[in-house]
Amino acid sequence: MSNWRSQILKEFTPQVSRLTLVADPDGLLTETGVLQGLRERGFELIPFEDPIAFRYAYESKYRLRWDRGEATELVVVLRAEMEDLSILPYDLLQAGRKLSFNLGDVFPNLSYPVLEALDRAYLDPLYRTQLQHRPDTLGDSATKDFVLLHVFEIAPELIRRPQDLIKVLLRRHFRNQRIPTILDECLIQVLRQNELFKDWPLEQIVPLRHAFFAFLQERWPAFLDRLTMTMSEKAGEGEVSYGLEFDGPLEIPFDHDDVRVYIDNLFLEGLLHPVTHQHADKLSNTWVSAGLKLDPESDHLRRLDGLIKNIDASLPPSEARHHEWLTFARKWAELNVMLSDVSETSPPETLQRIKDIKQKIDDSFFSWVQERFAGLYNQPPVPPVMVHHIHRAM
Repeated sequence: MSNWRSQILKEFTPQVSRLTLVADPDGLLTETGVLQGLRERGFELIPFEDPIAFRYAYESKYRLRWDRGEATELVVVLRAEMEDLSILPYDLLQAGRKLSFNLGDVFPNLSYPVLEALDRAYLDPLYRTQLQHRPDTLGDSATKDFVLLHVFEIAPELIRRPQDLIKVLLRRHFRNQRIPTILDECLIQVLRQNELFKDWPLEQIVPLRHAFFAFLQERWPAFLDRLTMTMSEKAGEGEVSYGLEFDGPLEIPFDHDDVRVYIDNLFLEGLLHPVTHQHADKLSNTWVSAGLKLDPESDHLRRLDGLIKNIDASLPPSEARHHEWLTFARKWAELNVMLSDVSETSPPETLQRIKDIKQKIDDSFFSWVQERFAGLYNQPPVPPVMVHHIHRAM
């Protein structure tokens, strides 16, 4: 099958039964692509959460019309987080066709506890990898390694030097990958076996995006000092000279090729912030200039230009998941903050580019909302996606 959704959607054939009851403990039917596939086949999903609210919707919208012989959309009653359908009302059990889906059906050779913790956005690459490599039955540990390597491109045993770790964490946090705790703990356990990482705050910078970028931010001035060879004798006492909040080494290999490639975008998108430096004039024409406060006006225009290009190149496609738009929203917010300082006397070409990018984003997001927004209602409540999810998440 082309993807894991096909294994589920093949069970939903129109004209077989107008009422289908589904046990879905892993929330597979609430995944955006599955929901869209169900709608294309003429099915509508109704979660059975509040019995009273469900009964009102079911009776008024469907059963009364069925009794009158009218045709309606086919109904799927979803019993989320439960494998047992027997607690559903008797009249539904008598009239409905019964199905059950879980991650173990889709990934029979991988450990269920690991799969259960994985965000549904990563099931696609995992399924493609499963088809390609066809692993034997794997236990918890082997499944963690398999998922880390093939889904998140992390091979813990190959992280031997600081630049290896920084590269992995930059890729992970820059993409805003949501790696489950069970995998982060596995990664940290392997890293702790390396003496080089003994003093690193791994429990903070590995899972927490904001902590990792704060860790880099407070070490950026020290790197600039080293680059200009003007570090004082006290500079070695990092906690005294630089007021470090995070433990670990003072020197970070920002100039390593695998790390340096991220630097411009980190400052453009506001993940790191430029700093003043006594030798900024010497560094202004080098690759570190994005992280320096030079001339406020030229800095602003340079960053604005780079951010517009970055946003234009990273606009989510029509098939994007909602979290891709949430990640994109940060860049768009950064640009809007900068736009508040753009005057009408700015270069006409800059104002036109801003107008064009706004229209492009509006058109793209509106098309996405028309096609995908309806599916957000039935998303799992953790993390909340819509307001009504909040009380369930709490």
